[in-house]
Amino acid sequence: MYVFIINPVAGHGKAKRIFSKISMSHLYKQIDSVYFFTKYEGHAEELVHQLYEKNEFDGISGLIVIGGDGTLHEVINGLGKVRLPLSFIPGGSGNDFARGSQLMDQPLKIFDRIISQREVLPYWLGQYEADQQSTRYFVNSVGVGYDAEIVKVADDSLFKPLLNKLYLGQLIYVFALIKALFKYEPSTIEVETDGKIHIFERCWMVTVANHPFYGGGMKILPNATIQPNYFSILVIHNISKWKILALFVTVFTGKHTVFREVDILTAKEVKITSDNKISYQVDGQQSTCQSILLSKDALPLSILGSKNTTSPTCKIS
Repeated sequence: MYVFIINPVAGHGKAKRIFSKISMSHLYKQIDSVYFFTKYEGHAEELVHQLYEKNEFDGISGLIVIGGDGTLHEVINGLGKVRLPLSFIPGGSGNDFARGSQLMDQPLKIFDRIISQREVLPYWLGQYEADQQSTRYFVNSVGVGYDAEIVKVADDSLFKPLLNKLYLGQLIYVFALIKALFKYEPSTIEVETDGKIHIFERCWMVTVANHPFYGGGMKILPNATIQPNYFSILVIHNISKWKILALFVTVFTGKHTVFREVDILTAKEVKITSDNKISYQVDGQQSTCQSILLSKDALPLSILGSKNTTSPTCKIS
């Protein structure tokens, strides 16, 4: 049986329209399935918890999420340490997980691969613990500083619903980074990578990622790969506001890493600390903390429907 979790408001209704089209397909009518629509923020996580508590994970061939990266984040945290075959049909504004795991395609084509392919893409999540609170998972990236301010401005933008409706959701982040630029003030941040301490003065942002993409297609860490051993980490520090604009012009091509104010690090465990509370974002969800600890999860997810044929794959038994 396949279980669908759909966020009907993602992408200004795009996810709901995608599921409607899939549900009318001949292939959908051939499979055993059940679907759930989320009704509020956090509901996807609750739905997965409920399925687990009712012992309904047995016999599930795949859990299919239709929505944005935030919906997937909730589902992943609902699963916790459970590793069901999982897929994602992008219906949000950013859809960076779909880019990173090669799931950007026409929805019906993704659905066909989910059902017909036996090979899966192993995907290693990150774990994070903010201010010594309970450990949670992240799918794409964790960003501290300016990164998180961009997310906050994007979420609060009056243009977001309109751009999503016009299928131009990625432009939200471009507008947001310019607006956030004029009010954000950099600070000193300590980054500890596998026990080695780095102090960055006038630090604008630290981003820790599982794959290259961020903010609706920006190649924030162009050399990041889906693998079990380490995160890719980007640090931007000691840079002027006007040069930040020049830097972000090149982010979509990944050329920003040549700037002398950009450092690229790698580590399996990362701790980011600030003297004061600072904004951070996890898979596009924004909050504040003073320190955050990140580590690689050892047990990979099995991603269904990926076009990726270069990463190691395993087969569904």
